[in-house]
Amino acid sequence: MQAARISLLKPVLAALALLLSFAMGAPQASAKSVPLDSCTLAATASDTVPSVLSKPQAFSCADTQNQLSPGNYWVKMQAPAVAPGDGRNLIFRTASLWDEGFELWTIHSDGHIEHYQPFQKQAISPMRLGATTIVPLRNHPAPIRMFLAKVSDSGAVRGVMLQSQISTSESAITFEMIMSVFYAGFAGVCIALLVYNIALWRAMREPFLLAYCMMIVATLSYGLFTSGALHYFVSGLSGPDRLRITIPLLAYSASAALIFIRFFFANTEIPSWLVRTTYVQATAMAATATIYAILAPWQIKTLDAIYVYSFTPVPVIFGVYVWKAWKSKDRFLGYFLLGWSGVAFSTFLRMLHAFDIVPYHILIENSTLFGLAFEALVSSLAIGYRVRLLAKARDRAEIAEAHAMAIADTDPLTGLLNRRAFLRALLERHSHWTLVLLDVDHFKRVNDSLGHAGGDEALALISETLQEVAPQGALVARLGGEEFAIAYRGNLLLLEPEDLLASVRQINLPQGYRITASIGIANRIVTSEDDWKILYRAADMALYRAKTGGRDRFILIRPQNVAA
Repeated sequence: MQAARISLLKPVLAALALLLSFAMGAPQASAKSVPLDSCTLAATASDTVPSVLSKPQAFSCADTQNQLSPGNYWVKMQAPAVAPGDGRNLIFRTASLWDEGFELWTIHSDGHIEHYQPFQKQAISPMRLGATTIVPLRNHPAPIRMFLAKVSDSGAVRGVMLQSQISTSESAITFEMIMSVFYAGFAGVCIALLVYNIALWRAMREPFLLAYCMMIVATLSYGLFTSGALHYFVSGLSGPDRLRITIPLLAYSASAALIFIRFFFANTEIPSWLVRTTYVQATAMAATATIYAILAPWQIKTLDAIYVYSFTPVPVIFGVYVWKAWKSKDRFLGYFLLGWSGVAFSTFLRMLHAFDIVPYHILIENSTLFGLAFEALVSSLAIGYRVRLLAKARDRAEIAEAHAMAIADTDPLTGLLNRRAFLRALLERHSHWTLVLLDVDHFKRVNDSLGHAGGDEALALISETLQEVAPQGALVARLGGEEFAIAYRGNLLLLEPEDLLASVRQINLPQGYRITASIGIANRIVTSEDDWKILYRAADMALYRAKTGGRDRFILIRPQNVAA
């Protein structure tokens, strides 16, 4: 068992190592990048670049951009003393936030000013993977002394301009390659899990599989939009457009996750109030996010606060489910905690950032995808493990059902078919049947001489004898008491009655006791229960004649003598 658990954990550990390599690779790709500190100033209609540059003391460099009101802003960033690389082919990069774009000016040490308008209508969007905006900088002999940006219609939800940096073009390409590998891998895992779980749901109809599929669809869609990948295909898509889609998709993913948790622990004793709370919380998150996407940027700060606070009950509900599962000793709890630890940690980081406890970072922005990617891999093992247990339980149920049917259809003493099963099997196959009825002669004497145990032994030995001499494919049954039956299709001569009588005579019973039997045989086409009754009456009549004719013999009634 321990070795099996270790083998199951190997893929999880490999996936964790892969995700950590991506998480570490993204910052390393920025090793040739230099962060830029931002200072902000509210913009007015009369501002010009020279007038703004003439009042540097008016800028606020406090790290409280999320406390600013929505509007237009100037952002000043001091360039590093030493530019990355050789100072040529540089890239300006900043995070994509809620705004309608920005203009950028580079002020060089010789007084030269370059102007960039990355959000003017163009074939290629400035948005890149990782939800960042890049601006390729033109080369100039004099180094850059300062960056100045004018941000239009900023929502100032998380800030005005965050994670700004200057890097080499090679570093930017490496960063995009790392992010593209991660997003492609994430999408591949999601699609594979979606197809796999849809197939499982169609086969098993387990509610938790359907909830998990809904969560995967929402998560995959969230990854597509939050990554900025859609900007490669849809030109003119702004930051607010992206966020209007990603905000509800994240909430839909969380709502589907709660419903998944509710059904995943179906075998745990879950109180009704917790089930109701789960559905209310899932509905509240989805509704709040939808309203946010529709109404923003109207009262965007208030909407964002309500949206963030709508997630706060989730850890509590999560903890209650874990506690209930732990109390019930749920066997899936270990997998669940391992898989969802990444999602819980990413949610915790995002909430810390939302409450201005930790600063913005691109890894925090993408932490949800890292957590969900790890969860998807681990949950696939957990779901596979649960499906395996369900399959085993179903196999056990089928075996038990087959065993119950066998008990219902067989005689407990001899193991032969009972009367009901014998008749059902015979009527299922319309054919020309030969019915052989055998009754033990003077069976009461056997019980009187050998006791009931001896009588039972005699019946068991007779049943063995009947199975040995019966033609292949024949039905052999104990009809009741000491009466037995053999039914077979085809030629009457497939069974020789004298051989059967001789075999019965040779049965060895305790104290050297010997027994004989009488046999009645009839043959007729049977297609209905009425046909069976006619055939049985004929064979029973033949048996009666054998009994009255001296026993230890057989009587055959020819087909033409079996009345319709």
